[in-house]
Order: sequence, then structure tokens, then C-alpha cells
Amino acid sequence: MKSLVAITLLCTLAACAAGDPQSSANAVTRAIYDNDDGVKSYFDGSLQPKVTRASVAVISDKMHALGNYNGLTLVARDTSKNEYTYRANFSQGSMNIVVRYDGDGKLAAYRVYPAG
Repeated sequence: MKSLVAITLLCTLAACAAGDPQSSANAVTRAIYDNDDGVKSYFDGSLQPKVTRASVAVISDKMHALGNYNGLTLVARDTSKNEYTYRANFSQGSMNIVVRYDGDGKLAAYRVYPAG
């Protein structure tokens, strides 16, 4: 569980969902939940080597332990940092997801940690 708290993934999205922060965060979260090898495509070239199947699988396993993924709910936003906190809802629990966008509207950070 400690690894889940400490996991921080810095990334740049190749094509963000037309500037909609929640859609972008949902797309990345869904790809991680699905343990999709294509999740690397969401990260910029300098970070892609750091996003391994193993690191994605750790987060995916934690998500699957909470059941079926049912989407995100906005919890908080800090417009001065362009940062959003969402509750990732699962059939048997939830976890928090924090995303931060850069000046171009691309995802600059993605963190997950237990809710509560």
C-alpha cells in the first residue's frame, strides 16, 4: 500500500481530450486500470522509459482490488496550480487521483493515493 501512496507519474499527454481535464484524467485512469501497454503513449518521450509494465501493473492491481471502475468525481481544484483532485469510483471502494496540467493544457502530473 505504501507504494501506492508514493507513486507519482509525471507525464505529458500526446493528445489531451480537447482541454477537458476530467476526460483526460479519465482516459489515463482507464488505461492504467486496464493495464494497457498503450498507456505509455500518454507520456512524453523522456518519461516513457520510466513507465514500465510492472509499475502500471502495481497501480492496476490496486484498482482492481476495489472492483469495477465506474469513473471519476471532481473533489477539488486549484486553478492557481492547474491541479485537479478526483475520486476514482469503483464498485467496492475508491481512491484519489490528482492530476496537474501544464500551460498547454497537457497532463503534467498524475498521482494516486488511497481515499480517506
